[in-house]
Amino acid sequence: MARSLKKVENSGMTPFIFFKDRLATFKNYEYDDDQTATCTSKTLARAGFVWTGGISAICPFCLKELEFDPDDDPWEEHKKRGNDCDFVHLEKLEDSKLTLSDCIKLSQSGIVMAQFKKQNVIIEQLEQKMTVTNISATVSEVLKGPKKQSTSKSRRSRKKNP
Repeated sequence: MARSLKKVENSGMTPFIFFKDRLATFKNYEYDDDQTATCTSKTLARAGFVWTGGISAICPFCLKELEFDPDDDPWEEHKKRGNDCDFVHLEKLEDSKLTLSDCIKLSQSGIVMAQFKKQNVIIEQLEQKMTVTNISATVSEVLKGPKKQSTSKSRRSRKKNP
């Protein structure tokens, strides 16, 4: 059992439920060197965010992506914009306060959002590939309706009665 759990953890399929996992996404975060900054990799990770590069971070539980300034309070910014976020609703910034039920809820939310994000990428790729001609041909095919299939018996009767 422990071996399969390790495989799942290493697969990148697990959402960022715990602070240490979110913090691990931040590499050389720009504001970490600023002694006066309130927005650091630690405050961002504690507020539920993972790093997307530069000064941006995203919440894996609601997919809110924000660009931060050094004097921003990540938790306050997340609360302002995350009224539909399961992480914000829990209001538990410390891992030690999370219950098993909380972890399950965050895990489900993270998985759903990850799938949602993947589906959106697929849709965007399809939209880019479609041209006016393709759309027109697709609409024409749909408007024609499904092709009617005939049985071998009906084909024989049509041949006899032209």
